[in-house]
Formats: sequence, C-alpha cells, structure tokens
Amino acid sequence: MYFMKKIMILIFTFLLSASLWAQSADVITDILDTEEVTLGQVCYLTAVQLDYTDESSSYENAVSVMQEKGLLASSKNENQNAESAVSAVEVAYLFSKLWTVKGGVMYRITKGSPRYVFKQFQRDGVIKSTVDPSSHISGTEALSIYTACVNTYSDFNMSSVSMEEM
Repeated sequence: MYFMKKIMILIFTFLLSASLWAQSADVITDILDTEEVTLGQVCYLTAVQLDYTDESSSYENAVSVMQEKGLLASSKNENQNAESAVSAVEVAYLFSKLWTVKGGVMYRITKGSPRYVFKQFQRDGVIKSTVDPSSHISGTEALSIYTACVNTYSDFNMSSVSMEEM
C-alpha cells in the first residue's frame, strides 16, 4: 500500500511538473506540504503560467501582480496578504484565468464570476461536488484541481504520456 501511494505521488508530481513548465520544484514541494493553500501560492502558479512574473518571483510579488491586473476574485483580497488562506472558490476563479472555460448560461452572463466558475468546475468534474466553496483546501487539493484543469481545458493529453519511457 505504501509503495503504491509513493508511485502515485511520483506520477502526480511528474505530470504536474510537466504542466507547470519550469517552475521550481521547491515551490511545488512547498505547496504540496501546505495544509491550507495560500493566496500567494495560487497567485504564483497563475502569474507564472500567464507570464506576468518569472519563476524566481516571490509569493508577495505574485499577489501584487494579480491585484494590478485585476484578477483577484473580490475586493476583500486587497486586504489579504500572500500568507492568507484562500477558499476553494478563489482557487477555482484564479485557475479559470489560465484556460478557456466554456460554461453554461449563468457563467457566460456573469462573465465567469467566482461563484459560477466554481459551479462550472464542479459540473466539469474538476472539483468534487462535495467541496464547499468557502472551505479552505490543502496544497495537494489545489494542485489536484490544477491538474484536473490541465486535463479538462488544455490540449495536453495525459493518455499520450508513456510511462515506459521514464
């Protein structure tokens, strides 16, 4: 059982690191070890992928960049710092900025409001239907959502990855 868990973590880490491009392994490890993912960590992942900042950037800088771009979910985030825990709905909202998400009527009418992004992610199977939008999630759960977004919304096809070539 322990061996299988270790293999799954290795596969997850490999696929995640491939999709996160050149981001530092230290940052990914830091996020995986986090009990409650922070605004800085989620902003870092988003800002680096959007090329708003480079991978050597700090979490604080990533939050500042996302605030400047107007990409934080609500005005209450202006008072939050990089160490503030974020809710599942905020994680979904920030990750929705990375891919084209084709949503339902309310998603389109509200131009991807955080509430409807979260609901769309649940509908698409990116987030489990049992997750409370206001709950704080772990770093592992946040990276799992990121990976599910890659599978659902990007052109990357995980079934084309050959594990024999590793």
